[in-house]
Amino acid sequence: MCIVLFSTGCDKIPSGVVDSKTVDYKTENVVVPTSVVYSKTDSSVVVSIQIRNTASVGSVWCKVTSSDGTTVVKDKTLMYDDGIASITGDTKKGDGIYSGKFYMSKLNPNGKYEIVCYIEDNINLSPDNVAMGGIAQFNYNNGQNNLPPVISNLIMASSAIRGDSFDFSIKVEDPNGLTDISQVYFRLYRPDGTLADPNNGYGYFLMVDDGDSKLGDITAGDGVYSFRNSFGQTAATGAWTFVFQAKDKNGKLSNVISQNMTVN
Repeated sequence: MCIVLFSTGCDKIPSGVVDSKTVDYKTENVVVPTSVVYSKTDSSVVVSIQIRNTASVGSVWCKVTSSDGTTVVKDKTLMYDDGIASITGDTKKGDGIYSGKFYMSKLNPNGKYEIVCYIEDNINLSPDNVAMGGIAQFNYNNGQNNLPPVISNLIMASSAIRGDSFDFSIKVEDPNGLTDISQVYFRLYRPDGTLADPNNGYGYFLMVDDGDSKLGDITAGDGVYSFRNSFGQTAATGAWTFVFQAKDKNGKLSNVISQNMTVN
Protein backbone atom coordinates (compact mmCIF):
# COMPACT_ATOMS: atom_id res chain seq x y z
CA MET A 1 0.00 0.00 0.00
CA CYS A 2 1.25 3.48 -0.79
CA ILE A 3 0.35 6.87 0.56
CA VAL A 4 0.25 10.41 -0.77
CA LEU A 5 1.03 12.64 2.18
CA PHE A 6 1.53 16.09 0.72
CA SER A 7 2.05 17.76 -2.60
CA THR A 8 2.35 21.35 -3.68
CA GLY A 9 3.05 23.68 -6.55
CA CYS A 10 6.29 25.58 -7.00
CA ASP A 11 7.00 26.64 -3.41
CA LYS A 12 10.46 28.18 -3.42
CA ILE A 13 13.29 27.05 -1.15
CA PRO A 14 14.47 29.69 -0.26
CA SER A 15 11.51 32.00 -0.69
CA GLY A 16 11.10 33.48 -4.13
CA VAL A 17 8.63 34.10 -6.93
CA VAL A 18 8.06 31.60 -9.73
CA ASP A 19 7.43 33.14 -13.14
CA SER A 20 4.30 31.26 -14.19
CA LYS A 21 4.81 32.29 -17.82
CA THR A 22 8.09 30.38 -18.10
CA VAL A 23 8.10 27.90 -15.20
CA ASP A 24 4.63 26.38 -15.30
CA TYR A 25 5.16 22.86 -13.96
CA LYS A 26 2.89 21.60 -11.23
CA THR A 27 3.47 18.75 -8.79
CA GLU A 28 0.49 16.62 -7.87
CA ASN A 29 1.36 13.42 -6.01
CA VAL A 30 4.25 12.25 -3.85
CA VAL A 31 3.90 8.50 -3.40
CA VAL A 32 5.86 6.22 -1.03
CA PRO A 33 5.01 3.00 0.80
CA THR A 34 3.21 3.57 4.09
CA SER A 35 5.63 1.20 5.81
CA VAL A 36 8.94 -0.44 4.99
CA VAL A 37 10.44 -3.53 6.65
CA TYR A 38 14.14 -4.26 6.25
CA SER A 39 15.03 -7.31 4.18
CA LYS A 40 18.46 -8.81 3.50
CA THR A 41 17.46 -9.49 -0.10
CA ASP A 42 15.91 -6.11 -0.91
CA SER A 43 15.76 -3.08 1.37
CA SER A 44 14.99 -0.61 -1.41
CA VAL A 45 12.34 2.09 -1.21
CA VAL A 46 10.87 3.80 -4.27
CA VAL A 47 9.47 7.33 -4.11
CA SER A 48 7.61 8.93 -7.00
CA ILE A 49 6.28 12.38 -7.79
CA GLN A 50 3.80 13.35 -10.52
CA ILE A 51 4.77 16.51 -12.44
CA ARG A 52 2.62 18.23 -15.05
CA ASN A 53 4.13 20.43 -17.77
CA THR A 54 7.70 19.13 -17.57
CA ALA A 55 9.30 21.27 -20.30
CA SER A 56 10.85 23.60 -17.69
CA VAL A 57 11.99 20.78 -15.39
CA GLY A 58 15.75 20.34 -15.30
CA SER A 59 16.19 17.72 -12.59
CA VAL A 60 14.30 16.15 -9.70
CA TRP A 61 15.65 14.69 -6.47
CA CYS A 62 14.69 13.93 -2.90
CA LYS A 63 16.25 14.01 0.57
CA VAL A 64 15.48 11.25 3.08
CA THR A 65 15.83 11.81 6.84
CA SER A 66 14.32 10.58 10.07
CA SER A 67 11.31 12.71 11.00
CA ASP A 68 13.26 14.33 13.83
CA GLY A 69 16.13 15.16 11.48
CA THR A 70 18.78 13.26 13.44
CA THR A 71 19.40 10.57 10.81
CA VAL A 72 20.14 11.34 7.14
CA VAL A 73 19.55 8.28 4.96
CA LYS A 74 20.17 9.99 1.62
CA ASP A 75 21.08 13.63 1.19
CA LYS A 76 20.27 13.60 -2.52
CA THR A 77 18.60 10.78 -4.44
CA LEU A 78 18.07 11.67 -8.10
CA MET A 79 14.65 10.90 -9.57
CA TYR A 80 14.01 10.03 -13.22
CA ASP A 81 11.20 9.51 -15.72
CA ASP A 82 13.21 6.92 -17.64
CA GLY A 83 11.23 3.69 -17.25
CA ILE A 84 14.22 1.79 -15.83
CA ALA A 85 12.49 0.18 -12.87
CA SER A 86 15.42 -2.00 -11.82
CA ILE A 87 17.66 1.05 -11.29
CA THR A 88 15.50 4.09 -10.62
CA GLY A 89 12.18 2.48 -9.70
CA ASP A 90 10.44 4.28 -12.57
CA THR A 91 7.94 2.05 -14.36
CA LYS A 92 7.07 4.04 -17.49
CA LYS A 93 9.20 6.43 -19.49
CA GLY A 94 7.84 9.88 -20.37
CA ASP A 95 4.65 9.78 -18.30
CA GLY A 96 5.61 12.71 -16.05
CA ILE A 97 6.09 10.47 -13.01
CA TYR A 98 9.64 10.84 -11.67
CA SER A 99 10.92 8.05 -9.43
CA GLY A 100 13.96 7.45 -7.28
CA LYS A 101 15.23 4.41 -5.41
CA PHE A 102 17.19 4.41 -2.16
CA TYR A 103 18.09 1.72 0.35
CA MET A 104 17.42 1.44 4.07
CA SER A 105 19.95 -0.20 6.38
CA LYS A 106 19.32 -2.48 9.33
CA LEU A 107 21.30 0.09 11.29
CA ASN A 108 18.72 2.78 10.57
CA PRO A 109 16.58 3.02 13.72
CA ASN A 110 12.92 2.10 13.71
CA GLY A 111 10.49 4.96 13.39
CA LYS A 112 9.08 7.54 11.02
CA TYR A 113 11.09 8.91 8.09
CA GLU A 114 10.48 11.94 5.91
CA ILE A 115 11.07 12.41 2.19
CA VAL A 116 11.27 15.92 0.71
CA CYS A 117 11.21 16.20 -3.10
CA TYR A 118 12.84 19.10 -4.94
CA ILE A 119 12.58 20.31 -8.54
CA GLU A 120 15.29 22.29 -10.31
CA ASP A 121 13.99 24.24 -13.30
CA ASN A 122 15.99 25.01 -16.42
CA ILE A 123 14.84 28.65 -16.63
CA ASN A 124 16.11 30.51 -13.57
CA LEU A 125 19.60 30.80 -12.14
CA SER A 126 20.76 28.93 -9.04
CA PRO A 127 19.66 28.99 -6.26
CA ASP A 128 16.37 30.55 -7.43
CA ASN A 129 15.71 27.61 -9.75
CA VAL A 130 15.12 25.11 -6.91
CA ALA A 131 11.66 24.56 -5.45
CA MET A 132 10.18 22.07 -3.03
CA GLY A 133 7.82 19.71 -4.81
CA GLY A 134 6.28 17.81 -1.91
CA ILE A 135 6.74 15.92 1.34
CA ALA A 136 5.86 12.35 2.30
CA GLN A 137 6.53 10.07 5.27
CA PHE A 138 6.83 6.34 5.89
CA ASN A 139 7.29 4.09 8.91
CA TYR A 140 10.40 1.93 9.03
CA ASN A 141 11.02 -1.38 10.80
CA ASN A 142 14.67 -2.48 10.69
CA GLY A 143 13.72 -6.07 11.48
CA GLN A 144 15.82 -6.10 14.62
CA ASN A 145 14.50 -6.70 18.10
CA ASN A 146 14.44 -3.34 19.83
CA LEU A 147 16.52 -3.50 22.99
CA PRO A 148 17.03 -0.75 25.57
CA PRO A 149 20.23 1.29 25.80
CA VAL A 150 22.81 0.69 28.51
CA ILE A 151 24.72 3.38 30.41
CA SER A 152 28.04 2.84 32.21
CA ASN A 153 31.42 4.33 33.06
CA LEU A 154 30.23 7.50 34.78
CA ILE A 155 33.18 9.87 35.22
CA MET A 156 32.32 12.47 37.82
CA ALA A 157 34.09 14.12 40.75
CA SER A 158 32.85 13.37 44.24
CA SER A 159 32.84 17.02 45.29
CA ALA A 160 32.60 20.52 43.85
CA ILE A 161 33.10 24.09 45.05
CA ARG A 162 30.36 26.64 44.52
CA GLY A 163 31.18 28.95 41.63
CA ASP A 164 33.61 26.53 39.93
CA SER A 165 32.58 24.77 36.73
CA PHE A 166 33.19 21.06 36.26
CA ASP A 167 32.62 18.43 33.57
CA PHE A 168 31.27 14.90 33.80
CA SER A 169 30.44 12.20 31.28
CA ILE A 170 28.76 8.83 30.88
CA LYS A 171 29.11 6.07 28.30
CA VAL A 172 25.99 5.02 26.37
CA GLU A 173 25.59 1.91 24.23
CA ASP A 174 22.60 0.54 22.34
CA PRO A 175 22.25 -2.92 20.74
CA ASN A 176 20.35 -1.24 17.89
CA GLY A 177 23.10 1.32 17.28
CA LEU A 178 23.90 4.78 18.61
CA THR A 179 21.49 6.32 16.11
CA ASP A 180 18.70 4.73 18.15
CA ILE A 181 19.54 6.94 21.15
CA SER A 182 16.97 9.65 21.70
CA GLN A 183 18.11 11.28 24.96
CA VAL A 184 20.73 10.92 27.66
CA TYR A 185 19.88 12.89 30.76
CA PHE A 186 20.09 13.26 34.51
CA ARG A 187 17.80 14.43 37.26
CA LEU A 188 19.36 16.53 39.98
CA TYR A 189 18.16 16.49 43.61
CA ARG A 190 19.15 19.01 46.26
CA PRO A 191 20.42 17.94 49.67
CA ASP A 192 16.87 18.31 51.04
CA GLY A 193 15.57 15.88 48.38
CA THR A 194 13.77 18.42 46.20
CA LEU A 195 14.17 18.24 42.42
CA ALA A 196 16.19 20.96 40.67
CA ASP A 197 14.12 21.79 37.58
CA PRO A 198 16.07 23.16 34.57
CA ASN A 199 12.82 24.70 33.25
CA ASN A 200 13.35 23.20 29.81
CA GLY A 201 10.02 21.38 29.73
CA TYR A 202 11.52 17.99 30.61
CA GLY A 203 12.22 18.19 34.32
CA TYR A 204 15.73 16.87 33.72
CA PHE A 205 19.02 18.02 32.20
CA LEU A 206 19.99 16.83 28.70
CA MET A 207 23.56 15.70 28.08
CA VAL A 208 25.33 16.05 24.72
CA ASP A 209 27.55 14.02 22.40
CA ASP A 210 28.19 16.75 19.86
CA GLY A 211 31.87 17.46 20.38
CA ASP A 212 31.21 20.96 21.72
CA SER A 213 33.99 21.60 24.24
CA LYS A 214 32.06 24.55 25.65
CA LEU A 215 29.46 22.03 26.81
CA GLY A 216 32.09 19.62 28.15
CA ASP A 217 32.07 17.11 25.29
CA ILE A 218 35.27 16.04 23.54
CA THR A 219 34.35 13.85 20.54
CA ALA A 220 31.07 13.95 18.66
CA GLY A 221 29.19 10.71 18.07
CA ASP A 222 31.38 8.42 20.19
CA GLY A 223 28.63 7.45 22.63
CA VAL A 224 30.16 9.43 25.49
CA TYR A 225 27.64 12.03 26.62
CA SER A 226 28.89 14.98 28.62
CA PHE A 227 27.75 17.99 30.62
CA ARG A 228 29.40 21.10 32.04
CA ASN A 229 27.87 22.35 35.26
CA SER A 230 28.49 24.74 38.13
CA PHE A 231 26.73 25.47 41.39
CA GLY A 232 25.94 29.08 42.16
CA GLN A 233 27.29 30.87 45.19
CA THR A 234 23.90 30.59 46.88
CA ALA A 235 23.44 26.87 46.14
CA ALA A 236 22.80 24.65 49.14
CA THR A 237 25.86 22.91 50.51
CA GLY A 238 25.81 19.20 51.17
CA ALA A 239 25.20 16.06 49.10
CA TRP A 240 23.45 16.62 45.77
CA THR A 241 22.22 13.51 43.95
CA PHE A 242 22.60 12.97 40.20
CA VAL A 243 20.38 10.27 38.63
CA PHE A 244 21.36 9.28 35.07
CA GLN A 245 19.35 7.46 32.41
CA ALA A 246 19.06 7.11 28.61
CA LYS A 247 16.07 6.62 26.33
CA ASP A 248 15.91 5.21 22.79
CA LYS A 249 13.70 6.33 19.93
CA ASN A 250 11.12 3.68 20.77
CA GLY A 251 10.86 4.97 24.33
CA LYS A 252 12.77 2.14 26.01
CA LEU A 253 14.76 3.24 29.05
CA SER A 254 18.23 2.22 30.13
CA ASN A 255 19.44 1.20 33.53
CA VAL A 256 19.78 3.95 36.14
CA ILE A 257 23.04 5.19 37.67
CA SER A 258 22.99 7.47 40.72
CA GLN A 259 25.89 9.33 42.30
CA ASN A 260 26.21 11.91 45.03
CA MET A 261 28.35 15.02 44.83
CA THR A 262 29.24 17.02 47.91
CA VAL A 263 28.96 20.77 47.28
CA ASN A 264 31.10 23.00 49.48
